[in-house]
Amino acid sequence: ESEQWLIDNPASDEVVLFESTTFLVIAHCEDGAKHSDGHRFEKISNIIKQFKLSCRKAQASFEGMVVQNSRFTAFFNLFTSNTCIMVIVSDTDIQPASIQLNIDAAKPHFESLIPQTQM
Repeated sequence: ESEQWLIDNPASDEVVLFESTTFLVIAHCEDGAKHSDGHRFEKISNIIKQFKLSCRKAQASFEGMVVQNSRFTAFFNLFTSNTCIMVIVSDTDIQPASIQLNIDAAKPHFESLIPQTQM
């Protein structure tokens, strides 16, 4: 699986791909940790939709966000032409810039998987 390509990076605990318009989950891969909330993707999707709506009302563009606390860092970015990516990292020693570099390095691989329409 292509998403396994990202999760194999030892820094990532979880990677989730969302469709960029509806924010529905396309694929996800995790390190095996069990999560107690079976509706967490739906909740995340709703939070992102509301945040994006707030950005639109403020006439600001939404490209992504980073949420960081003492237990994890969560990245949510536009990824390919029709997807967004969320990467969760629990190792607080890993710098956010290095995670962003990994996301940016993965983009061409995933873009190459999207069929291009012919005009």
